[in-house]
Amino acid sequence: MEETRVQTAWAETHKQAVLEQLERILESPHFRSSKRCSQFLRYVVERACERRLDSLKERALGVEVFERDPNYDTNQDPVVRVTAGEVRKRLAQYYLETGREDEIRIGMPSGSYIPEIQLAPARSESSGGAPAPSRRPVRRARLLRAAAVVTGAVVLAGAAWIVLRPRQSGLDLFWGPMISSEKPVLICMGQPKAYLFDSKVQGHLDRWFDPATNRLRAKPPISAIPLSQVVPAWTHYIPLRDTQVLLRLSGLLAKKGKTVELAGGRTISFADLRGRPVILVGAFNNEWTARLGAKLRFYFDLDEANSAELVRDRQNPRRTDWKIENAWPQRNITADYGVVSRVKNPATEQTVVIVAGITHFATVAAGEFLTREEYFQQALAGAPSDWHRKNMQVVISADVISGGAGPPKVLETHFW
Repeated sequence: MEETRVQTAWAETHKQAVLEQLERILESPHFRSSKRCSQFLRYVVERACERRLDSLKERALGVEVFERDPNYDTNQDPVVRVTAGEVRKRLAQYYLETGREDEIRIGMPSGSYIPEIQLAPARSESSGGAPAPSRRPVRRARLLRAAAVVTGAVVLAGAAWIVLRPRQSGLDLFWGPMISSEKPVLICMGQPKAYLFDSKVQGHLDRWFDPATNRLRAKPPISAIPLSQVVPAWTHYIPLRDTQVLLRLSGLLAKKGKTVELAGGRTISFADLRGRPVILVGAFNNEWTARLGAKLRFYFDLDEANSAELVRDRQNPRRTDWKIENAWPQRNITADYGVVSRVKNPATEQTVVIVAGITHFATVAAGEFLTREEYFQQALAGAPSDWHRKNMQVVISADVISGGAGPPKVLETHFW
């Protein structure tokens, strides 16, 4: 009975301390300026303290906090994910202020809406005289047992509303600048220079190249196509393999509560890129990769004299082994090379991430590299301890087997 009373008293005492810390946070400038973030944080912390964890799910939060219809589409209306991301950013800003080190920490791990609580570190209190010895050893032993019970309850999750702060992974740190931005992430996709034809010519071409049609009808006598019947369709298409990268990246960012917007590289202007975090997918089919990465150490280049496409190193101009020769149009290659970059771009004044390969094989591998921790960790061997605060580039390769890309392998890294 005594042990039960000790656990209950401990839980209620710390619950009150957490609620007092919540009020302290909500009174700070970081939250006073946002009614929506304040409502969201108050709701999740209070429900966690009441151990009502079932109410801390996306749909339930959308209904209870933001008054959405119970059947609303969470994909079309990501208000909960967006607000959670903003709350995480404001909490981080709050705890960066001087003097917050000894306060109870309230946070929210990525991918969850259950708040995490870290109790303030214990501080020794000095007194004028030496502490009086215990009157009775029996009483001291009883208090020690009670303390052990409380400690065990904490370690074993005795209070369900306390969640230990998870250690941030390498990918968490890599994507941190984009997650903390107030703006949605724009994913800018490369677009090939594709062409269409007027309907009559298109029909002839279909008959010429379609094996099933060729068996039934004679091929049309096409010797040339007038340029007047060729229609540029440069803004119409996104490569299928690059779309795999889009899905990987947008899925990862959505789990971190970040809103993603999509644009084709040939349909946007520099004004669309300024002031917001951007991900560029593709190399030779995305002009923004060349323009925003023009001064980086590793970059993509064409060697027209030798019909080669390659990754060059400004610090080692003679190096030419990261290349593909005479690969167009069949792409019968055994290996591909790509570059992953994350830089604070002075022109856009925001973080730019470039995910690109010489061909789509390395672009796909680069997408895996940035969404799977076991691949990303390769780049951190020998990295400086504060790498996540620096610009970085990683050169990767991928074997090409039976028309598919193998896992990414790190060849070179650069931090500055």
